[in-house]
Amino acid sequence: MQDTDNRTLSRSEVFPLMFSYTAIRSRFNNTLITLCCLLFLEGGVLLLVLMLLPVHASFKWGGAALALLLPIIILIKMRAPLHTRHCLTESELTVRYGTFVATVPRALIEVAEPVQKRLSPFHSTTPLYEQDEQQLNVCFSEQGQVLLRLRKPLPLLIGQHEKPVRSILLNVDERDSFLRLLAQEEKTVHHLSGALYEAIPEEQAAITIEGLTARFGSLSAVDNLTIRVRRGEIYGFLGTNGAGKTTTIKMLVGLLQPTAGRITLAGYDIWQEPLPAKQRLGYVADRAILYERLTGREFLTFLASVRRVPRARERISSLLELLDLSEHAVRPCGTYSLGMKRKLSLAGALLHQPDVLVLDEPLNGLDPQSAFRLKRLLSEQAAAGTTIFLSLHDLATAENICQRVGIIHKGRLLAEGSPAELCTLLAAPDLETAFLKLTQGEVNV
Repeated sequence: MQDTDNRTLSRSEVFPLMFSYTAIRSRFNNTLITLCCLLFLEGGVLLLVLMLLPVHASFKWGGAALALLLPIIILIKMRAPLHTRHCLTESELTVRYGTFVATVPRALIEVAEPVQKRLSPFHSTTPLYEQDEQQLNVCFSEQGQVLLRLRKPLPLLIGQHEKPVRSILLNVDERDSFLRLLAQEEKTVHHLSGALYEAIPEEQAAITIEGLTARFGSLSAVDNLTIRVRRGEIYGFLGTNGAGKTTTIKMLVGLLQPTAGRITLAGYDIWQEPLPAKQRLGYVADRAILYERLTGREFLTFLASVRRVPRARERISSLLELLDLSEHAVRPCGTYSLGMKRKLSLAGALLHQPDVLVLDEPLNGLDPQSAFRLKRLLSEQAAAGTTIFLSLHDLATAENICQRVGIIHKGRLLAEGSPAELCTLLAAPDLETAFLKLTQGEVNV
């Protein structure tokens, strides 16, 4: 069988690239014509029966409208694949089949191979799932078939249920170009990112982020983000304003539903198992969220009662002293300075001794002495086994306290590794210089 592929694509071509799959429509047209005849025949019979029945005229007209509209709606839905195409970018493959959309990270594709499989005589315009092989079938025709084998099962929403997918059978009109582009390595400044992700076993990861995507209309605020963070590790999440840090953190703590992807905290899926996941999570937002009429001690007492913290009074006193808030504990939260509010928020996040601590710009508003104490506290918490994920603008702090950092820009993870590794890779004297080289376009990514 010859593919309809006369186009030569080079690596310099601009992504995203769209791939159609409906050039061969004979099977589809046969199915469509057969179904049209059956639907309109059924509608005609229904209409005739309604006209013969001794019922009110409005009922007859309503039945007639239903008999006419139902086949039209079904046919419109069947034709949906004719107007969709698969989309390939440098980092992901978006499979579109009618109303079905699934995002597959390119790093997750182990093998892409041409195949030739016979399809059912009755063409399906909806995705099919083969339970035994955990295979997703989105083939429009037998022309240009490609089988994608994944490195690990990818959870995808098929119909009303999320199912694990190990392989995907699809077809494209320009198969040779599609396979050639898939075979090209993703252009990235630091391949260590993917290597580190694979090197951290899942049982050692306190935070797992896989293929995380957030789209708002045509804007991709976060684009196919994949990160793993070990237990007891301090991970710095770096980026310019608008890079996607806060959006990522809101998805990470369960405040924002992602467009695609999966997040687990301490082994629990944040969306499938929200209660056990959030029981193990401490979170400090970029802006302190307090009950301003309560005193500092009353606020922590309220949180302790909600979380059922044992020996709450001792724990509260210890945290107030640790964060230098003891003498202010009887004042209403509304009278606190910005730095004091952030320290009280941190005390609330640490109250139940979480396994995972997520901090969004924790140093904002802190004086140098408080910032020094906080950095020492974070290092002590990590040494005790708490995993800390924090976004920062202070690159010197990130270089000093973070075991690893990830640099995000325009929603994409550009680089990941220890500060020393990134400085060496980018021939930079410090992390700040490495960061500027990446985000200002001095290095191709």
